[in-house]
Amino acid sequence: MPPISAPAVNERRAALLAAVLRVIARRGYADTRFQDVADEAGVAIGTLQHHFGTRRRMLLEALQTWIDETDEQVEVLRTGRGDPWERLQVLLVYLGTRLGERVDSWRMWLDFLGAALRDPELRGSGRRSNLRWGEAITEVIREGEASGVFDPVLPTDEAADVLGALFDGIALQVYALESDASGSELVDRLIHTAEALLRPTRP
Repeated sequence: MPPISAPAVNERRAALLAAVLRVIARRGYADTRFQDVADEAGVAIGTLQHHFGTRRRMLLEALQTWIDETDEQVEVLRTGRGDPWERLQVLLVYLGTRLGERVDSWRMWLDFLGAALRDPELRGSGRRSNLRWGEAITEVIREGEASGVFDPVLPTDEAADVLGALFDGIALQVYALESDASGSELVDRLIHTAEALLRPTRP
């Protein structure tokens, strides 16, 4: 039997990680087992053990994959078309829409944060991702201030910190505290907050 090519192995691994993420989103990090993922992916538990070794390594790799994909998209949007205000709105809508339209992703993020309190490796991944998101927002704000598009009421780093903190706060309102406001309504509030903080010269 010929050996499986590296691209085929990578494709299979990516499909398995996608199945892991779907299960985490439904069941939560702590309650996701090998059997749950095997059922979701239509494979044997031994297949998962072959690819990942342990349950913990499988969960960590899946969450890191999800974070990396988000980080890559944030960088694409940060450096995209439009002036700084337009690009900042796109960034905020993208991150916020993961709450409004990708419900499972935000539930998973909250569960990830809870798991990270007990797992230093997860905590490190979450911190690095938050830093990258914050840096992306900070860079756009700094560019807008330098070009005269923004006239912020706070220093750039502080304004970025406020906007970054709102993401988790919005997620808690919608899912943990069962806010009456919809995800899309809260994303609109996020944009309005950014406008009040940065006072863009363009609508």
